[in-house]
Amino acid sequence: MVPARNFLDGANAREVELDRVVARAPDADRTPASAAALQPLSGYDVGEVPFVMQAVCYYEKTLDVGTLERGLRAALGKYPMLAGRLDLETKGWWNKGVRLTNDGVPLRVVRDDDQKFEDLPRDYADATRRFLDFAPWIDLMLGDAPVFTAKVTQCAGGGSVLGVCMSHAVSDGQGFIEFLVTWAKAANNEAHPWGDPVFDRSLVAQPEADMSVEDMRAMLSEEGFDNINSGAMLANALFAGRTLVPDFLRFPAGNRMMVSIKEENMRALREASGATNDNEALSAHSWLALADLCDLPKGAPLEHVTVVSGRGGRTGLPDMYFGNAAIGVVTGRVSVGDYSTLAQVRDGLRPGFTKAMMRRNKYLMLTEAAFRAGVNGFDFDIMAFMQGQMVWCNNLVEIYKKLYDLDFGTGGPTLALPPELNDIVQIQCSRPDRATGAPAGANGVEMFINLPPAVMRKLREPDSVARLAGQTGVR
Repeated sequence: MVPARNFLDGANAREVELDRVVARAPDADRTPASAAALQPLSGYDVGEVPFVMQAVCYYEKTLDVGTLERGLRAALGKYPMLAGRLDLETKGWWNKGVRLTNDGVPLRVVRDDDQKFEDLPRDYADATRRFLDFAPWIDLMLGDAPVFTAKVTQCAGGGSVLGVCMSHAVSDGQGFIEFLVTWAKAANNEAHPWGDPVFDRSLVAQPEADMSVEDMRAMLSEEGFDNINSGAMLANALFAGRTLVPDFLRFPAGNRMMVSIKEENMRALREASGATNDNEALSAHSWLALADLCDLPKGAPLEHVTVVSGRGGRTGLPDMYFGNAAIGVVTGRVSVGDYSTLAQVRDGLRPGFTKAMMRRNKYLMLTEAAFRAGVNGFDFDIMAFMQGQMVWCNNLVEIYKKLYDLDFGTGGPTLALPPELNDIVQIQCSRPDRATGAPAGANGVEMFINLPPAVMRKLREPDSVARLAGQTGVR
């Protein structure tokens, strides 16, 4: 097989490599994969193997690479699986995991004499991919690539960019961010305030141990998790503009747009919807705005889906659980024209939110069962998701606000670009305002929208942007 990296543009010709470090967990030797212990993955984890999470942070003061390296080694002592390699060769989901080989995490340092800090891109675009050492999913699946990579780009005249990538197979977005917090804390000789990570996959709600594949499939069908043909699913995804390489089933890099919803407009959305919190208001707003703007006929299905975390609370997983524990759940099986005001949308979605929280462990169990049974089954309409005919709303404000706390000794980032996920609507905190000194999250939110390229062309029109920003059409 041709290595997937051949599909990429390769190193930027302007860059000069200054250093190439491999950071390993301390007090542990490198071990051949054949002899290394296996950190098992859940069936859900294995299903996320093709996906890679990324984040890019801009630091006005130049990062000290020695401090980064020292902190990374210490953090890998807590997260040894990130220094290992995927092993998916043995049949059976229970035999798949990460071999704790301590092959290490590559930390590469480059200098770009043509890139001034003040000229850095202000949002994800094709250009920002060069700040990442992106490990393509095919190489990850073959065990030929690290599950975590880091790259530092030193800018002309001072300032740095830190770009990181993590395989979705080892964790979801919250685990990703908590590892980065652990790294930054370790660089300052501190511990994560929540303690050490938890890797035990048996803590996740699972099907009964004696359930056969046939029993799991029957249970899934009864719950509406019916199997969808993989070929048809992929065809729908490609037709909508999703790609297979280098990102798997994601719209092309730079496709998404960022819309700023200022606090004054957030206030108007809360008042018009009668929502009790920002998440309710934003969920109602995103559905109604996209129903208005996507040129779908009245009566066309437009499900609302939210992402529910299995962590926290009396019945949830530990906050420091490192693995996939967030699931997409339908909060409204609705169609265009069902609602005409924000208050109606809020009332329509509220029972779905309550059900999602009450049944989150059940949904985690069903998701696990689907992967174990080899079923492409989901609570939501996966075909509509692939086509981008859905409002999948993932509120990540509190999680990704922590990106601004990643201080490696020179202060936190002035801008943190969160992972470019498959989410159709991703909510992130507002960025810091250097003119006023307002910190991240002080002035509303940023809404990242990622729909088929043909739809995005319309959404980028000024009238559409104003509607999405809550400046017009609030009713």
